[in-house]
Amino acid sequence: MEEKEASVSLHENAVESISSPSPDGGVVTHDSKFEKRVLRKIDIRLLPILGALYTIAMVDRSNISVARISGLDEDVGLNVGDRASVALLVFFIGYMLFELPSNMIIHRVGAANWLALIVFAWGLVSMGIGFLDNWVALAVLRSFLGVFEAGFYPGCVYLISSWYKRYEVQKRLATFFMTGSALSAFANIFALGLIQISKTHTAYKGWRWIYIIEGVITCVAAVIAWFIIVDFPDSHRNKFLTAEEAAFVKARLAEDRGSEERQKVTWAVFVETITDWKVWSFSLMYSAGAVGVYAFLFFLPLILRNGMGYSQELAFVLSAPPALFSVIEGMFISWLADKLRLRGPFVIVQGLVAIVGLCMTGFLKQPVPRYVGTFLGEAGVNGLVVTTLAWQANNLRGDAKRACSTAVLITVSGLGGIYSSLVFRQQDAPDYMPGIIAVMAICVAAVIAACISIILLKWENKRADEGKKIIDGYADFRYTI
Repeated sequence: MEEKEASVSLHENAVESISSPSPDGGVVTHDSKFEKRVLRKIDIRLLPILGALYTIAMVDRSNISVARISGLDEDVGLNVGDRASVALLVFFIGYMLFELPSNMIIHRVGAANWLALIVFAWGLVSMGIGFLDNWVALAVLRSFLGVFEAGFYPGCVYLISSWYKRYEVQKRLATFFMTGSALSAFANIFALGLIQISKTHTAYKGWRWIYIIEGVITCVAAVIAWFIIVDFPDSHRNKFLTAEEAAFVKARLAEDRGSEERQKVTWAVFVETITDWKVWSFSLMYSAGAVGVYAFLFFLPLILRNGMGYSQELAFVLSAPPALFSVIEGMFISWLADKLRLRGPFVIVQGLVAIVGLCMTGFLKQPVPRYVGTFLGEAGVNGLVVTTLAWQANNLRGDAKRACSTAVLITVSGLGGIYSSLVFRQQDAPDYMPGIIAVMAICVAAVIAACISIILLKWENKRADEGKKIIDGYADFRYTI
Protein backbone atom coordinates (compact mmCIF):
# COMPACT_ATOMS: atom_id res chain seq x y z
CA MET A 1 0.00 0.00 0.00
CA GLU A 2 2.81 2.40 0.91
CA GLU A 3 4.58 1.61 -2.38
CA LYS A 4 1.37 2.34 -4.29
CA GLU A 5 0.89 5.67 -2.51
CA ALA A 6 4.51 6.58 -3.17
CA SER A 7 4.07 5.73 -6.85
CA VAL A 8 0.97 7.95 -7.09
CA SER A 9 2.82 10.76 -5.31
CA LEU A 10 5.77 10.56 -7.71
CA HIS A 11 3.42 10.55 -10.68
CA GLU A 12 1.61 13.62 -9.42
CA ASN A 13 4.90 15.47 -8.88
CA ALA A 14 5.97 14.68 -12.43
CA VAL A 15 2.88 16.29 -13.91
CA GLU A 16 2.91 19.97 -14.71
CA SER A 17 0.14 21.73 -12.81
CA ILE A 18 -0.87 23.85 -15.79
CA SER A 19 -3.98 22.86 -17.71
CA SER A 20 -4.97 24.23 -21.08
CA PRO A 21 -7.96 23.81 -23.40
CA SER A 22 -7.70 21.00 -25.92
CA PRO A 23 -8.76 21.49 -29.56
CA ASP A 24 -12.01 19.58 -28.88
CA GLY A 25 -12.96 21.85 -25.96
CA GLY A 26 -11.73 19.66 -23.11
CA VAL A 27 -8.96 20.36 -20.61
CA VAL A 28 -5.48 18.85 -20.90
CA THR A 29 -2.84 18.67 -18.18
CA HIS A 30 0.71 18.66 -19.51
CA ASP A 31 3.84 17.11 -18.07
CA SER A 32 7.24 18.76 -17.82
CA LYS A 33 8.52 17.07 -21.00
CA PHE A 34 5.75 18.70 -23.00
CA GLU A 35 6.57 22.07 -21.45
CA LYS A 36 10.27 21.75 -22.24
CA ARG A 37 9.50 20.77 -25.83
CA VAL A 38 7.25 23.79 -26.34
CA LEU A 39 9.78 26.16 -24.77
CA ARG A 40 12.52 24.71 -26.95
CA LYS A 41 10.42 25.35 -30.07
CA ILE A 42 9.86 28.96 -28.98
CA ASP A 43 13.53 29.47 -28.13
CA ILE A 44 14.70 28.16 -31.50
CA ARG A 45 12.29 30.26 -33.54
CA LEU A 46 12.58 33.45 -31.48
CA LEU A 47 16.04 33.95 -30.04
CA PRO A 48 18.59 33.11 -32.80
CA ILE A 49 17.05 35.36 -35.46
CA LEU A 50 16.48 38.27 -33.08
CA GLY A 51 20.01 37.87 -31.71
CA ALA A 52 21.43 37.85 -35.24
CA LEU A 53 19.51 40.99 -36.18
CA TYR A 54 20.57 42.70 -32.96
CA THR A 55 24.17 41.88 -33.85
CA ILE A 56 23.63 43.66 -37.16
CA ALA A 57 22.05 46.63 -35.39
CA MET A 58 25.02 46.89 -33.02
CA VAL A 59 27.46 46.71 -35.93
CA ASP A 60 25.65 49.27 -38.09
CA ARG A 61 25.39 51.86 -35.32
CA SER A 62 28.93 51.41 -34.00
CA ASN A 63 31.06 50.74 -37.09
CA ILE A 64 31.81 54.47 -37.14
CA SER A 65 34.47 53.73 -34.49
CA VAL A 66 36.52 51.46 -36.77
CA ALA A 67 35.74 53.63 -39.80
CA ARG A 68 37.32 56.58 -37.98
CA ILE A 69 40.67 54.80 -37.69
CA SER A 70 40.36 53.66 -41.32
CA GLY A 71 40.25 57.09 -42.99
CA LEU A 72 36.72 58.42 -42.30
CA ASP A 73 37.93 61.32 -40.13
CA GLU A 74 40.28 62.66 -42.79
CA ASP A 75 37.95 62.11 -45.77
CA VAL A 76 34.89 63.90 -44.36
CA GLY A 77 36.58 66.29 -41.93
CA LEU A 78 35.16 64.61 -38.83
CA ASN A 79 38.22 65.30 -36.67
CA VAL A 80 37.57 69.06 -36.54
CA GLY A 81 36.08 70.59 -33.38
CA ASP A 82 32.93 68.88 -32.11
CA ARG A 83 31.92 67.29 -35.42
CA ALA A 84 32.54 63.75 -34.18
CA SER A 85 30.33 64.31 -31.13
CA VAL A 86 27.56 65.74 -33.32
CA ALA A 87 27.73 62.82 -35.77
CA LEU A 88 27.45 60.38 -32.86
CA LEU A 89 24.67 62.06 -30.89
CA VAL A 90 22.26 62.79 -33.79
CA PHE A 91 21.66 59.04 -34.02
CA PHE A 92 19.99 59.11 -30.61
CA ILE A 93 17.54 61.93 -31.38
CA GLY A 94 15.47 59.89 -33.81
CA TYR A 95 16.18 56.78 -31.74
CA MET A 96 14.49 58.38 -28.71
CA LEU A 97 11.57 59.96 -30.56
CA PHE A 98 10.38 56.88 -32.44
CA GLU A 99 10.72 54.07 -29.88
CA LEU A 100 7.36 54.54 -28.19
CA PRO A 101 5.37 55.01 -31.45
CA SER A 102 7.01 51.84 -32.75
CA ASN A 103 5.94 49.78 -29.74
CA MET A 104 2.43 51.20 -30.09
CA ILE A 105 1.99 49.75 -33.58
CA ILE A 106 4.14 46.59 -33.61
CA HIS A 107 1.28 44.46 -32.23
CA ARG A 108 -1.10 45.75 -34.90
CA VAL A 109 1.26 45.44 -37.86
CA GLY A 110 2.83 42.15 -36.75
CA ALA A 111 6.30 41.59 -35.34
CA ALA A 112 7.74 39.95 -38.47
CA ASN A 113 6.37 42.61 -40.82
CA TRP A 114 7.50 45.53 -38.71
CA LEU A 115 10.93 44.32 -37.62
CA ALA A 116 11.92 43.11 -41.09
CA LEU A 117 10.81 46.41 -42.64
CA ILE A 118 12.84 48.65 -40.35
CA VAL A 119 15.92 46.41 -40.58
CA PHE A 120 15.79 46.63 -44.40
CA ALA A 121 15.39 50.42 -44.18
CA TRP A 122 18.42 51.01 -41.99
CA GLY A 123 20.44 48.62 -44.17
CA LEU A 124 19.86 50.97 -47.10
CA VAL A 125 20.91 53.95 -44.96
CA SER A 126 24.07 52.18 -43.79
CA MET A 127 24.97 51.35 -47.38
CA GLY A 128 24.46 54.99 -48.34
CA ILE A 129 27.01 56.21 -45.79
CA GLY A 130 29.68 54.44 -47.84
CA PHE A 131 29.15 56.92 -50.69
CA LEU A 132 29.06 60.28 -48.85
CA ASP A 133 31.72 62.98 -49.03
CA ASN A 134 31.24 65.33 -46.06
CA TRP A 135 30.52 65.20 -42.35
CA VAL A 136 27.11 66.92 -42.63
CA ALA A 137 25.83 64.13 -44.90
CA LEU A 138 27.23 61.62 -42.40
CA ALA A 139 25.31 63.30 -39.57
CA VAL A 140 22.07 63.34 -41.60
CA LEU A 141 22.30 59.67 -42.55
CA ARG A 142 23.17 58.67 -38.97
CA SER A 143 20.05 60.52 -37.81
CA PHE A 144 17.97 58.42 -40.23
CA LEU A 145 19.79 55.33 -38.98
CA GLY A 146 18.54 56.22 -35.49
CA VAL A 147 14.96 56.66 -36.71
CA PHE A 148 14.85 53.21 -38.31
CA GLU A 149 16.74 51.40 -35.54
CA ALA A 150 14.49 52.99 -32.90
CA GLY A 151 11.76 50.38 -33.08
CA PHE A 152 13.94 47.30 -33.26
CA TYR A 153 15.40 46.88 -29.77
CA PRO A 154 12.31 47.80 -27.70
CA GLY A 155 10.18 45.72 -30.07
CA CYS A 156 12.41 42.67 -29.51
CA VAL A 157 12.43 43.10 -25.73
CA TYR A 158 8.65 43.48 -25.72
CA LEU A 159 8.23 40.41 -27.94
CA ILE A 160 10.58 38.20 -25.88
CA SER A 161 9.10 39.22 -22.51
CA SER A 162 5.62 38.39 -23.88
CA TRP A 163 6.49 34.72 -24.47
CA TYR A 164 8.03 33.68 -21.14
CA LYS A 165 7.23 33.51 -17.44
CA ARG A 166 8.82 36.06 -15.13
CA TYR A 167 11.65 33.84 -13.89
CA GLU A 168 12.47 32.48 -17.33
CA VAL A 169 12.87 35.80 -19.07
CA GLN A 170 16.32 37.01 -17.97
CA LYS A 171 18.11 34.02 -19.49
CA ARG A 172 16.29 34.70 -22.77
CA LEU A 173 16.93 38.44 -22.72
CA ALA A 174 20.56 37.74 -21.90
CA THR A 175 20.80 35.27 -24.80
CA PHE A 176 19.32 37.87 -27.16
CA PHE A 177 21.44 40.77 -25.90
CA MET A 178 24.65 38.83 -25.35
CA THR A 179 24.41 37.20 -28.79
CA GLY A 180 24.65 40.71 -30.21
CA SER A 181 27.55 41.56 -27.91
CA ALA A 182 29.43 38.34 -28.68
CA LEU A 183 29.05 38.37 -32.44
CA SER A 184 29.51 42.14 -32.80
CA ALA A 185 32.81 41.68 -30.95
CA PHE A 186 34.07 40.06 -34.13
CA ALA A 187 32.73 42.89 -36.28
CA ASN A 188 35.94 44.87 -35.88
CA ILE A 189 37.95 41.89 -37.10
CA PHE A 190 35.49 41.51 -40.02
CA ALA A 191 35.91 45.24 -40.73
CA LEU A 192 39.68 44.75 -40.78
CA GLY A 193 39.12 42.24 -43.55
CA LEU A 194 36.77 44.54 -45.45
CA ILE A 195 39.23 47.41 -45.59
CA GLN A 196 41.63 45.12 -47.44
CA ILE A 197 39.27 45.35 -50.44
CA SER A 198 40.55 48.89 -50.97
CA LYS A 199 43.97 47.48 -51.84
CA THR A 200 42.57 45.93 -55.03
CA HIS A 201 39.60 48.26 -55.61
CA THR A 202 41.26 51.62 -55.11
CA ALA A 203 38.22 53.71 -56.14
CA TYR A 204 36.89 53.42 -52.59
CA LYS A 205 38.85 53.61 -49.36
CA GLY A 206 38.59 50.91 -46.73
CA TRP A 207 36.03 52.65 -44.49
CA ARG A 208 33.63 52.93 -47.44
CA TRP A 209 33.73 49.18 -48.02
CA ILE A 210 32.86 48.65 -44.34
CA TYR A 211 29.58 50.53 -44.79
CA ILE A 212 28.74 49.24 -48.26
CA ILE A 213 29.26 45.52 -47.57
CA GLU A 214 27.70 45.60 -44.12
CA GLY A 215 24.70 47.52 -45.47
CA VAL A 216 24.12 44.85 -48.14
CA ILE A 217 24.34 42.12 -45.48
CA THR A 218 21.74 43.96 -43.39
CA CYS A 219 19.25 44.14 -46.28
CA VAL A 220 19.65 40.45 -47.09
CA ALA A 221 19.20 39.51 -43.43
CA ALA A 222 15.98 41.56 -43.26
CA VAL A 223 14.43 39.59 -46.12
CA ILE A 224 15.37 36.25 -44.52
CA ALA A 225 14.09 37.41 -41.12
CA TRP A 226 10.61 38.14 -42.47
CA PHE A 227 10.09 34.41 -43.00
CA ILE A 228 11.40 33.39 -39.56
CA ILE A 229 10.32 35.90 -36.88
CA VAL A 230 7.28 34.81 -34.86
CA ASP A 231 4.50 37.07 -33.62
CA PHE A 232 3.07 37.63 -30.13
CA PRO A 233 1.55 34.61 -28.30
CA ASP A 234 -2.06 35.70 -28.94
CA SER A 235 -1.58 36.19 -32.69
CA HIS A 236 -3.21 34.00 -35.32
CA ARG A 237 -0.13 34.56 -37.52
CA ASN A 238 1.90 31.99 -35.55
CA LYS A 239 1.92 28.66 -37.38
CA PHE A 240 4.91 27.00 -35.74
CA LEU A 241 2.89 25.90 -32.67
CA THR A 242 -0.05 23.51 -32.72
CA ALA A 243 -3.39 24.66 -31.28
CA GLU A 244 -2.69 22.61 -28.14
CA GLU A 245 0.79 24.12 -27.72
CA ALA A 246 -0.47 27.68 -28.27
CA ALA A 247 -3.21 27.19 -25.67
CA PHE A 248 -0.64 25.80 -23.23
CA VAL A 249 1.61 28.86 -23.67
CA LYS A 250 -1.28 31.22 -22.91
CA ALA A 251 -2.32 29.15 -19.88
CA ARG A 252 1.13 29.11 -18.29
CA LEU A 253 1.57 32.85 -18.83
CA ALA A 254 -1.82 33.48 -17.20
CA GLU A 255 -0.83 31.32 -14.23
CA ASP A 256 2.40 33.27 -13.82
CA ARG A 257 1.08 36.84 -13.91
CA GLY A 258 -2.69 36.61 -14.15
CA SER A 259 -4.84 36.57 -17.24
CA GLU A 260 -3.92 39.36 -19.62
CA GLU A 261 -5.79 40.38 -22.75
CA ARG A 262 -4.19 42.26 -25.59
CA GLN A 263 -4.48 45.94 -24.79
CA LYS A 264 -4.11 49.07 -26.86
CA VAL A 265 -1.55 51.63 -25.77
CA THR A 266 -3.82 54.54 -24.91
CA TRP A 267 -3.09 57.97 -23.49
CA ALA A 268 -4.36 56.78 -20.09
CA VAL A 269 -1.94 53.82 -20.12
CA PHE A 270 0.91 56.12 -21.16
CA VAL A 271 0.17 58.54 -18.30
CA GLU A 272 -0.10 55.65 -15.83
CA THR A 273 3.27 54.36 -17.02
CA ILE A 274 5.19 57.62 -16.83
CA THR A 275 3.82 58.38 -13.35
CA ASP A 276 5.07 55.06 -11.97
CA TRP A 277 8.29 55.60 -10.00
CA LYS A 278 9.53 52.10 -10.86
CA VAL A 279 9.70 52.96 -14.57
CA TRP A 280 12.06 55.88 -13.90
CA SER A 281 14.19 53.94 -11.44
CA PHE A 282 14.66 51.10 -13.93
CA SER A 283 15.32 53.65 -16.67
CA LEU A 284 18.18 55.18 -14.67
CA MET A 285 19.76 51.78 -14.04
CA TYR A 286 19.37 50.76 -17.67
CA SER A 287 20.76 54.09 -18.88
CA ALA A 288 23.89 53.55 -16.80
CA GLY A 289 24.47 50.28 -18.62
CA ALA A 290 23.66 51.87 -21.99
CA VAL A 291 26.11 54.73 -21.42
CA GLY A 292 28.86 52.21 -20.76
CA VAL A 293 27.91 49.99 -23.70
CA TYR A 294 27.99 52.94 -26.11
CA ALA A 295 31.24 54.21 -24.64
CA PHE A 296 32.97 50.88 -25.25
CA LEU A 297 31.39 50.49 -28.70
CA PHE A 298 32.36 53.94 -29.96
CA PHE A 299 35.64 54.62 -28.18
CA LEU A 300 37.40 51.38 -27.16
CA PRO A 301 39.15 50.99 -30.57
CA LEU A 302 40.27 54.62 -30.36
CA ILE A 303 41.56 54.23 -26.80
CA LEU A 304 43.39 51.02 -27.72
CA ARG A 305 44.94 52.61 -30.82
CA ASN A 306 45.72 56.13 -29.65
CA GLY A 307 45.65 55.89 -25.85
CA MET A 308 47.36 52.56 -25.17
CA GLY A 309 49.59 52.67 -28.24
CA TYR A 310 48.55 49.45 -29.96
CA SER A 311 48.81 49.15 -33.75
CA GLN A 312 45.74 49.56 -35.94
CA GLU A 313 45.49 45.79 -36.45
CA LEU A 314 45.77 45.06 -32.71
CA ALA A 315 43.21 47.79 -31.93
CA PHE A 316 40.74 45.92 -34.16
CA VAL A 317 41.55 42.51 -32.68
CA LEU A 318 41.87 43.47 -28.99
CA SER A 319 38.41 45.06 -28.90
CA ALA A 320 36.84 41.58 -29.21
CA PRO A 321 37.99 39.69 -26.04
CA PRO A 322 36.41 42.10 -23.49
CA ALA A 323 33.05 41.75 -25.25
CA LEU A 324 33.34 37.96 -25.25
CA PHE A 325 34.17 37.95 -21.54
CA SER A 326 31.10 40.11 -20.88
CA VAL A 327 28.97 37.46 -22.58
CA ILE A 328 30.28 34.65 -20.37
CA GLU A 329 29.91 36.70 -17.20
CA GLY A 330 26.48 38.01 -18.20
CA MET A 331 25.08 34.58 -19.05
CA PHE A 332 26.27 33.16 -15.72
CA ILE A 333 24.76 36.08 -13.78
CA SER A 334 21.48 35.71 -15.70
CA TRP A 335 21.29 31.98 -15.01
CA LEU A 336 21.95 32.61 -11.31
CA ALA A 337 19.44 35.49 -11.13
CA ASP A 338 16.66 33.34 -12.64
CA LYS A 339 17.54 30.42 -10.36
CA LEU A 340 17.47 32.58 -7.21
CA ARG A 341 14.54 34.69 -8.49
CA LEU A 342 16.41 37.88 -7.65
CA ARG A 343 17.22 40.94 -9.73
CA GLY A 344 18.16 43.97 -7.59
CA PRO A 345 21.20 42.47 -5.83
CA PHE A 346 22.63 41.48 -9.21
CA VAL A 347 22.12 45.01 -10.54
CA ILE A 348 24.20 46.25 -7.60
CA VAL A 349 26.93 43.65 -8.22
CA GLN A 350 27.12 44.46 -11.93
CA GLY A 351 27.28 48.18 -11.21
CA LEU A 352 30.19 47.67 -8.82
CA VAL A 353 32.03 45.45 -11.34
CA ALA A 354 31.64 48.20 -13.96
CA ILE A 355 32.96 50.87 -11.58
CA VAL A 356 36.06 48.81 -10.71
CA GLY A 357 36.79 48.13 -14.38
CA LEU A 358 36.39 51.77 -15.37
CA CYS A 359 38.72 52.83 -12.55
CA MET A 360 41.38 50.45 -13.85
CA THR A 361 40.95 51.67 -17.43
CA GLY A 362 40.99 55.34 -16.50
CA PHE A 363 43.49 55.67 -13.67
CA LEU A 364 46.14 53.02 -14.24
CA LYS A 365 49.14 53.90 -16.40
CA GLN A 366 50.38 50.65 -17.94
CA PRO A 367 48.56 49.32 -21.05
CA VAL A 368 48.11 45.72 -19.79
CA PRO A 369 46.27 46.46 -16.50
CA ARG A 370 44.26 49.16 -18.28
CA TYR A 371 43.27 46.59 -20.88
CA VAL A 372 42.29 44.11 -18.12
CA GLY A 373 40.04 46.86 -16.74
CA THR A 374 38.12 46.96 -20.01
CA PHE A 375 37.08 43.32 -19.42
CA LEU A 376 35.49 44.17 -16.07
CA GLY A 377 34.06 47.46 -17.29
CA GLU A 378 32.40 45.97 -20.34
CA ALA A 379 31.09 42.97 -18.37
CA GLY A 380 29.59 45.26 -15.74
CA VAL A 381 27.74 47.59 -18.10
CA ASN A 382 26.41 44.77 -20.27
CA GLY A 383 25.21 42.97 -17.15
CA LEU A 384 23.43 46.13 -15.98
CA VAL A 385 21.46 46.18 -19.22
CA VAL A 386 20.14 42.61 -19.19
CA THR A 387 19.45 42.44 -15.44
CA THR A 388 17.55 45.73 -15.44
CA LEU A 389 15.51 44.66 -18.48
CA ALA A 390 14.45 41.50 -16.65
CA TRP A 391 13.74 43.37 -13.39
CA GLN A 392 11.50 45.82 -15.20
CA ALA A 393 9.66 43.09 -17.13
CA ASN A 394 9.05 41.13 -13.91
CA ASN A 395 7.46 44.01 -12.05
CA LEU A 396 4.94 45.39 -14.53
CA ARG A 397 1.60 43.74 -15.31
CA GLY A 398 -0.49 44.47 -18.35
CA ASP A 399 0.42 44.06 -22.00
CA ALA A 400 0.07 47.74 -22.86
CA LYS A 401 1.97 48.95 -19.81
CA ARG A 402 4.87 46.61 -20.57
CA ALA A 403 4.99 47.91 -24.15
CA CYS A 404 4.94 51.49 -22.90
CA SER A 405 7.47 51.01 -20.11
CA THR A 406 9.92 49.14 -22.34
CA ALA A 407 9.78 51.98 -24.87
CA VAL A 408 10.20 54.61 -22.13
CA LEU A 409 13.14 52.74 -20.60
CA ILE A 410 14.98 52.39 -23.90
CA THR A 411 14.05 55.94 -24.95
CA VAL A 412 15.62 57.30 -21.78
CA SER A 413 18.68 55.18 -22.55
CA GLY A 414 18.98 57.23 -25.72
CA LEU A 415 19.90 60.10 -23.44
CA GLY A 416 22.69 57.82 -22.29
CA GLY A 417 23.91 57.61 -25.87
CA ILE A 418 23.88 61.40 -26.16
CA TYR A 419 25.58 61.62 -22.76
CA SER A 420 28.40 59.29 -23.82
CA SER A 421 28.78 61.14 -27.14
CA LEU A 422 29.20 64.48 -25.37
CA VAL A 423 31.45 63.45 -22.46
CA PHE A 424 33.93 61.65 -24.73
CA ARG A 425 35.17 64.85 -26.37
CA GLN A 426 37.72 65.10 -29.14
CA GLN A 427 39.91 67.43 -27.04
CA ASP A 428 40.16 64.73 -24.35
CA ALA A 429 41.69 62.17 -26.74
CA PRO A 430 43.49 59.81 -26.56
CA ASP A 431 42.60 58.68 -22.99
CA TYR A 432 39.15 60.36 -22.67
CA MET A 433 39.53 60.62 -18.89
CA PRO A 434 36.50 62.95 -18.32
CA GLY A 435 34.34 60.55 -20.30
CA ILE A 436 35.43 57.53 -18.25
CA ILE A 437 34.74 59.41 -15.01
CA ALA A 438 31.30 60.42 -16.31
CA VAL A 439 30.42 56.77 -17.03
CA MET A 440 31.57 55.82 -13.53
CA ALA A 441 29.35 58.53 -12.03
CA ILE A 442 26.15 57.24 -13.65
CA CYS A 443 27.04 53.66 -12.61
CA VAL A 444 27.25 54.90 -9.01
CA ALA A 445 23.81 56.49 -9.44
CA ALA A 446 22.47 53.16 -10.74
CA VAL A 447 23.74 51.28 -7.69
CA ILE A 448 22.07 53.82 -5.38
CA ALA A 449 18.79 53.59 -7.34
CA ALA A 450 18.87 49.78 -7.09
CA CYS A 451 19.35 49.92 -3.31
CA ILE A 452 16.40 52.32 -2.89
CA SER A 453 14.21 50.27 -5.23
CA ILE A 454 14.84 47.07 -3.26
CA ILE A 455 13.73 48.77 -0.04
CA LEU A 456 10.57 50.23 -1.60
CA LEU A 457 9.55 47.00 -3.39
CA LYS A 458 9.98 44.99 -0.20
CA TRP A 459 7.76 47.50 1.60
CA GLU A 460 5.09 47.20 -1.10
CA ASN A 461 5.18 43.38 -0.89
CA LYS A 462 4.84 43.55 2.89
CA ARG A 463 1.76 45.74 2.57
CA ALA A 464 0.27 43.26 0.08
CA ASP A 465 1.00 40.35 2.45
CA GLU A 466 -0.80 42.21 5.22
CA GLY A 467 -3.85 42.79 3.00
CA LYS A 468 -3.36 46.55 2.89
CA LYS A 469 -2.80 46.70 -0.87
CA ILE A 470 -3.51 44.75 -4.05
CA ILE A 471 -0.63 45.12 -6.49
CA ASP A 472 -1.70 46.02 -10.03
CA GLY A 473 -5.19 44.58 -9.51
CA TYR A 474 -3.98 41.00 -8.93
CA ALA A 475 -4.10 39.73 -5.33
CA ASP A 476 -1.42 37.05 -5.76
CA PHE A 477 1.10 39.24 -7.59
CA ARG A 478 4.27 40.24 -5.72
CA TYR A 479 7.14 42.39 -6.90
CA THR A 480 10.44 40.72 -7.74
CA ILE A 481 13.21 42.05 -5.54
